[in-house]
Formats: sequence, structure tokens, C-alpha cells
Amino acid sequence: MSSDPTKVIALSSLASFAAGALSIWTIVNWRQRCEKSKITECEATIVQPVRRPTPQPHQHSDEESGAQLHWNPFQERRGIGDLVIKANHIALIVSDVGRSLHFYVDILGLQQIRRPNFDRHGAWLTMGNLELHLIKGIPVPPPEDNLIVGHIALETTDVKLTLQKLIEMKVEFRQNISVPDPKTSRENRFEGGASKGPTGVVQYFFTDPDGYYIELCNCDILTDFCLNKERGSEALQYCEGVKKYHALTVAQIAMRWRRKARRQREEDLDLILEYLPRATEVHKERYENLCKRRFTYGDIMQGFSDEEIQEALLRGYNAVRLAIRLLTRQRGTERYFQPPSFYEKGELTKPKAFHMTKTKNNQ
Repeated sequence: MSSDPTKVIALSSLASFAAGALSIWTIVNWRQRCEKSKITECEATIVQPVRRPTPQPHQHSDEESGAQLHWNPFQERRGIGDLVIKANHIALIVSDVGRSLHFYVDILGLQQIRRPNFDRHGAWLTMGNLELHLIKGIPVPPPEDNLIVGHIALETTDVKLTLQKLIEMKVEFRQNISVPDPKTSRENRFEGGASKGPTGVVQYFFTDPDGYYIELCNCDILTDFCLNKERGSEALQYCEGVKKYHALTVAQIAMRWRRKARRQREEDLDLILEYLPRATEVHKERYENLCKRRFTYGDIMQGFSDEEIQEALLRGYNAVRLAIRLLTRQRGTERYFQPPSFYEKGELTKPKAFHMTKTKNNQ
């Protein structure tokens, strides 16, 4: 039996419409799902930003400071510590701005930066993480001819090449030989003498045109040591032997020692020595330790001869505190200072010692 052509056309049209509608629905549904997926990803990007470490109390983020800082978030910062971020600049008074600018740019390699219009002549430079401000005026360089001076230290990554360039530029410099490295700082109780070997930490000192001291060094070794970074958890075992006290405890200790000092005047020392017998021989270890202290700049033992130290120990029955009090009395109001030796033009140089009168302000 043959079909009605009208019905066949109608059914065919209906099937085509259904297929078209299904296709349209499928396409629309797919596009909606894609759009929804894009929105979800976008929302995730906006609502869930990259997580950054939250700055702890008394710690500023690196974005605020612009550089990695040394602050310890677990150590209290007193005073206005929570408001201070970092050092901004060092200012030097120079006699000739142009001459100093030549030295710091052409010799040290610093970069000159813009400077606001002040009511004085000067120039600004950047030292990488700190600014240097030169101000025209009367210079105030260190008066002493040794390396125990205020200075600016610049870090270098290659001390050998630095030495080569200093020689090529005919810069007169001195090499410090009294700086310890982390290993010797942990192992030695006392500073070594001028004859000790190299420690890995190299320091070259020289002066700018006005006499200010500049240091070039690989001081990152010491920085890592000071911040307990150079040897991991093992570095945390290092201790200076100084306990940590709160301000009230420190004040109490100071008052207690002051009361003891008042009770132990010179007449007390005479009374002790009157009844204390004289030692028959010098305690070898205590004598050697007191002699080693003479290498430390500003130590009370500087300036005393071997014979004087031996006599003080014998008179004080080998008691170190009594021996030091005897030597202190012997010296009176004078203080003796022997700066550390250094290398200059390849020769070991011992700076001239000097005396200072002891006052209430510099005791």
C-alpha cells in the first residue's frame, strides 16, 4: 500500500525540525557550559589570589622595603622598631663635591642619581641597596691612622679580581688581618695575633679624597654567620656566652653590681692582699689567657708586659679578678689602646699605640 505524499512530507519536515532543534539545544548548552567554565576560572583568579607569606609583627614585607631585610620576626623590636623599615642613606660632608663624585663613580663604580634642589651643594649616589649623600662642607674623617675607624663597607663577589683592579688603578689600600671567620669565632676563646693565617674573610681598606674609610670585602660570609644561615640548624648552636635579659633584669643586675663595686674599694683590696698569701708559681693557663687578651683592641690587658702579668697573678694568688684589679690600680687613670696590625703595600704594619685618660664617660 502506497503512502500519502502529504503525510510523508509532514513527517520528514517534523523530523528535520526536531533534529535542528536538538542541534541548536546542544550547541547552546555547550556554549553555556564553556562560558560558565571561563567565569569560574576567572572568579578563581580574582577571588583566590596568589598566597604570600603574611608579615609577622614588627616585620615589613619585601614589597614594602624593596629588598630582603635582616629583621628577625621572632625577636622583639623596642622603641619605634615597629615603625622603622630599613636604612635609607649615609651622608658624608666633603670638601669638594666634584672630586668626591669622581672617586665614588669612577673608582668605586657607584651610580649618580637625581637630587632635589637643596640650599647647599652636593650629590646623591646609590650603593645598590643604600644611598650615599655627599654634602659640601667641612669634612670630619676619622683622626686615627689605623683600621679601628668608622667606615662604609661595600660587598664584592670576587676579592681576587677586586685586588687586581685596585692595584691597576693604583689605589693605596690596607688589608685587615684581624677579622675572624665563623669557624674561628666558634672555636677560639680569644682573638689571635697578627701572625694568624687567612680566614677566608678578606677586607681591603682605603680612604676617599677627604679621608673617610671605605672597605671592600666578601662580608656575606659574616652576614650569613650572624643571621644563622651559613650552616643550617648547626649554626643555631653558636652562643656568645651572653644571656638574654629583659630591661628590668638588666637594671637590677646593674644596681647589684654597683652596690658591690661600692663595697669593694681600694681599701678592701689592700685588706684582701694583707691576708692573702703570695702564690709560689704562676698558673700557666690563666697566665696564657690573660696574655691572649692583649690582642683584643681596648682590653684592659693591652700594654702590660709578660712580667707584669706574672707578678699580678703571683700577688693575687693566681686569682684572675685580683690580678686584673692590681694591674688596673697600677695603670691609674690612663687607658692603653693598641690597634690591630694590617698589611700595607705587602708589609705587616703595626699602628702606633695611644693612651686615653679614663673619665666617667669612657670608663
